[in-house]
Amino acid sequence: MSIALLFLDGVGIGSIKNELNPFTQFQSKYFTLFSDGGNSRCAYDGIIIPTNPFLDVEGLPQSATGQTAIFTGINASKEMGRHVSGFPTPTLRKIIAEHSIMLQLKKIGLKSTFANGYTPQYFERSQQFWSASTWVMKAAEVPFRWLDDINNDKAVSPDLTNEFIVQRGLGNVQIRTAKKAGEIIGTLLEENDFVLYEHPFSDKIGHEKNMEAAIDDIKKLDGFLAGLLSSTDLSKHTILLTSDHGNIEDLSIDTHTKNNVPTIVWGKQREYLVSKISSLLDITPTIVSSFQFSVSG
Repeated sequence: MSIALLFLDGVGIGSIKNELNPFTQFQSKYFTLFSDGGNSRCAYDGIIIPTNPFLDVEGLPQSATGQTAIFTGINASKEMGRHVSGFPTPTLRKIIAEHSIMLQLKKIGLKSTFANGYTPQYFERSQQFWSASTWVMKAAEVPFRWLDDINNDKAVSPDLTNEFIVQRGLGNVQIRTAKKAGEIIGTLLEENDFVLYEHPFSDKIGHEKNMEAAIDDIKKLDGFLAGLLSSTDLSKHTILLTSDHGNIEDLSIDTHTKNNVPTIVWGKQREYLVSKISSLLDITPTIVSSFQFSVSG
């Protein structure tokens, strides 16, 4: 059994009555639940869990603390006394270094990988602008994947299709479909116990209040999930998707929202994960325990 954790930045569960919710403008096969209606079941027998992103701290949930909580199971907002935006601070990096999900899995003899392919330019910037996922890998000394891995179908770009890399002149890669990106994650599941993938663009689009880009992003995510779920043996593997806070689901504002986020679970350990997850704090401990549950069960 292997597990993939798909992290989408800035995706909440918004209102079905909100015309500025892109999920009402494009009928996704996967993001079918709304705060005031819809369906908690989605394609490929997925179950959507409304998940609390607040971490028992007042204010709008933010990326640095939310992602640290997802990837460690530690209440980062309480540790900081507030929600922290952007990239992990030194205190948050220390939490990740000690409690990274990949480190926890390594300690019980499991192999993890990060599916995103890096460009050399990424590491030219200051460490204060490194993502939480990068620190998660470093904590467990997991090897990075690079542009060559993207070209060899062994890694996926953050935007799924490689267009971002090409448009920014960051490397020589071929444009691919989002469906193909999903199939690559499926292949990595066969080679690893745990696969993490991060898609940061939904949060950026939400801040820009760009409906056209939002609908295009949702279409890409639908294609990506179709590729992954159709190419994965769901009787053997588990797919879990979650987010750190709401944003893209309400384009009437350019800030994060107070909405719950969707955690969607497919596959072998679906019922077990659904029974354990209600908060971002539950993601890492539930994934770790599900491996133990799989062995004992």
